[in-house]
Amino acid sequence: MQIDEQIKQVLQKIINNFGYEANVVLTPSKSHADYSTNLAMVVASKYKLDVIDFATKVVEQIDKDKLFLTKIEVVKPGFINFFVSNTSYANIVNNIILEGENFANLKQNKVYNVEFVSANPTGYLHLGHVRSAAIGAALANVLEHAGNKVIREYYINDNGVQIDNLAKSLFARYQQIFNPNFAMPEDGYFGQDIIWAAQQVFDLVKDKYQQKSLENEGVLSFFKETGTKIFLEEIKKDLAQIGIHFDVFSSEKKLYQDKKIDNLLSSLKHTYKRDDALWLETTKFGDDKDRVLIKQDGTYTYFTPDITYHLQKLQSNNPDKLINVWGADHIGYVQRMKSALSILGYPNKVDFLIYQLVKLIKNNQELKMSKRRGTSFTLKDLLELCSKDAIRYFMINRSENTNLDFDLDQANQISDQNPVYIIQYSYARIAQLLLKSEIKEYQATSFFEENEIKLINILKEFNEIIATITKNYKINLLNQYLLNLAKTFNSFYSNSKIIGNPNEKNLLALVKATGIVLKIGLKLIGVSIRERM
Repeated sequence: MQIDEQIKQVLQKIINNFGYEANVVLTPSKSHADYSTNLAMVVASKYKLDVIDFATKVVEQIDKDKLFLTKIEVVKPGFINFFVSNTSYANIVNNIILEGENFANLKQNKVYNVEFVSANPTGYLHLGHVRSAAIGAALANVLEHAGNKVIREYYINDNGVQIDNLAKSLFARYQQIFNPNFAMPEDGYFGQDIIWAAQQVFDLVKDKYQQKSLENEGVLSFFKETGTKIFLEEIKKDLAQIGIHFDVFSSEKKLYQDKKIDNLLSSLKHTYKRDDALWLETTKFGDDKDRVLIKQDGTYTYFTPDITYHLQKLQSNNPDKLINVWGADHIGYVQRMKSALSILGYPNKVDFLIYQLVKLIKNNQELKMSKRRGTSFTLKDLLELCSKDAIRYFMINRSENTNLDFDLDQANQISDQNPVYIIQYSYARIAQLLLKSEIKEYQATSFFEENEIKLINILKEFNEIIATITKNYKINLLNQYLLNLAKTFNSFYSNSKIIGNPNEKNLLALVKATGIVLKIGLKLIGVSIRERM
């Protein structure tokens, strides 16, 4: 167990023994101490106690030697500061080595369903989808590493108007292979991806549908199903190129086929009819207005299958939490979905990550894009402009709720201006150092140098970073942490003679521990681990 967890356990036991209730929060100290807590101030305020007097009583109950602490102090206005011994620093390093790639497995034992990307199978993935993919995949990895079961899910919108438009567009492009003047539908998709898909159809069926129209029996359904299949398979292949895979693909069309929407409506409460439409009373559960489920013409709104789909997710694996990674254009759907799930008896079961726009930047200029003109930047384009590792790193390098400028010049630099290069180079440096040394068993004893202790202090924060991300889903914190760790290691490396040092075994243990944490972090964000550069 890490020293900070041991201190927290001792403090919690002391508070309980005093008969008080409070959650112990221990943070790395911003002053000269190693850890600090405001616990005494929280308890004193709650129970009307003298804060300094109470803090002193708490400290008197702590056996600092058992916790490998050199000193515990109380400072105004009531903080308790903890100073860790050199032996304790060695314990931190040895614990990381002992746990290996299981380090920071928090054994949370929850079940999460993370739905991300879920792009309509009507074309190639664009930049927004790529950001969703990187965020969702990295978050799922962190949750899994923390000891949770994670279901990675993709919702296939394979029903409705967008699929009709796909079929019409695909049919027109197919006909243009035989007759270049064949007209595109006004509401069609004009991208190059549809032209490519039409060629796939031709390769499959040759001229079978040349003399057909969409009104002929089976033609529209063929182009719907074939177009959906072609693009879904292409989406899977493109995502695999950046190391992203899913456990479950759920079809909207299947919700209709399995009568799940009808079953939902037959049991759904808080509904009423008005103006020949069926409404859901979402205002009673926090929404700003009630929502239509069945329109006047008898067709479902988009909301109805979406509710059904969320219910299916909740019933399939009994997850503790659903997490949806949605684009900014879906922000208006958040509260209505929360309200609907509350009506179904699942309040507070779903969290939403709403990601903002991505801009490609080159030479300090935005590379413009326009899907209608067929010039939208896709994942395929991006893979030609930069590496898979750059995509996975930079797409999560800012909080999802801010716009992201993806700087291609920075992403392609082989220098310390590129954070991906810095982190990968640091790991490769560690791998080569361990390979070069004749020492292969790593055991730390004590650390005294400032640069060593600084590095260990960052290593011990990894547990807390993982725990924080499982609570707030801010995956960009891991990028920041890994870059800081890599830079700190490089500084330590530059200022320390390691091979041939009388303290070589001790220092190599620190190097080994750093390599373990960097390797875990790189895996979690989906960036390649390089033994040599």
